[in-house]
Amino acid sequence: MRQLALLFLLTAAAFCQTSQVPYGLDTDGPGPTFTNDNTSLSYARSYSSIRKVDFRNIKIPFFDKASFSLKNGHYKHDEPGEHWSIDLDSVYYLSTSSSSKGSSALVLYSWSAAGGSSSQGGIAEVLTVSDGQLRSVQKIDWDTHFQAGEPTDSFDPGTNTLVIRSAHYIPGDAHCCVSAMDVVTFRWDGTRFVQSSIQTELSE
Repeated sequence: MRQLALLFLLTAAAFCQTSQVPYGLDTDGPGPTFTNDNTSLSYARSYSSIRKVDFRNIKIPFFDKASFSLKNGHYKHDEPGEHWSIDLDSVYYLSTSSSSKGSSALVLYSWSAAGGSSSQGGIAEVLTVSDGQLRSVQKIDWDTHFQAGEPTDSFDPGTNTLVIRSAHYIPGDAHCCVSAMDVVTFRWDGTRFVQSSIQTELSE
């Protein structure tokens, strides 16, 4: 009965811009587990073009205001009782609007962390180079701690469309066992990614 009710809600949610499927209040995800934020973080080095940036080997300032350096597209932190890592997955160069003063790129990362429990997620960051300054101007992140197979994100360069899948905890879900996922679509408008749809589906 619970699954039947959930499927009904999922079908209804498919036609909405926001998910109508309830979130579990006493879970790790009492609401949407993805965020879409404007950012304003400057990188230390200057670049003549976004295509001159070596994204696989760069010092990144955005993780809780603490910087870390990717080496060959990977960073790992290990200490007793705590482990986390981040990997560069892909880079896409974006067309910009006529009013834009610089060039832009979409950079996709995946991360994992383990301590008392484990977590995984994805990050999509929009970076621009304007007047030689590399800046982060938008960050979308999402929770991939659910059973849905790979990948949990995709980008179509032909339509400039980003799709992510983020955990959706419904009432009764434990941290280990997430019943659903929000499939969220964003479209590039020449300066940033704007959410255009959300659909909630059952996870595996």
